[in-house]
Amino acid sequence: MNRIRPVFLWLARLAVAGLFLTACVAKIRDPESFALAVYRYRILPGSLVNILAILLPWIELVSGAAVLAARPRWRAAGALIIMGMLAVFTAAISLSLVRGIEASCGCFSTRADAAVSDGWNLVRNVALIWLAAAVFLDGLRLRPSPPDPQAP
Repeated sequence: MNRIRPVFLWLARLAVAGLFLTACVAKIRDPESFALAVYRYRILPGSLVNILAILLPWIELVSGAAVLAARPRWRAAGALIIMGMLAVFTAAISLSLVRGIEASCGCFSTRADAAVSDGWNLVRNVALIWLAAAVFLDGLRLRPSPPDPQAP
């Protein structure tokens, strides 16, 4: 079991970071189209849509990079931010499904003809929250301090 854990955590980090680093690219390249994808959810006031469309991809980039390459506490911080984003994304997709709004999640493509969000997006997000939680908890684990040579 102890040999499996580091492999699982490394794969969890790769999956979570890889998805968020991949997802942010199209949004950074085309914030206008991403703003339209956000607007189609009809959740935010129009004055916040553009701000979110510009800031969110950069938050995804920094958080994904932290999960992939940072020290444990920074990985935990990145994973916590990603869990928060995933919770909000999941709520937005759920709300659009309940309201009957057919909108693309805007996750990996900002194109207007991208696939419409569905139940599989919710399943994927729950799985990603679980993986991000594992990375978060691992980053919080207390590591034993090296012995103090001056201690009696």
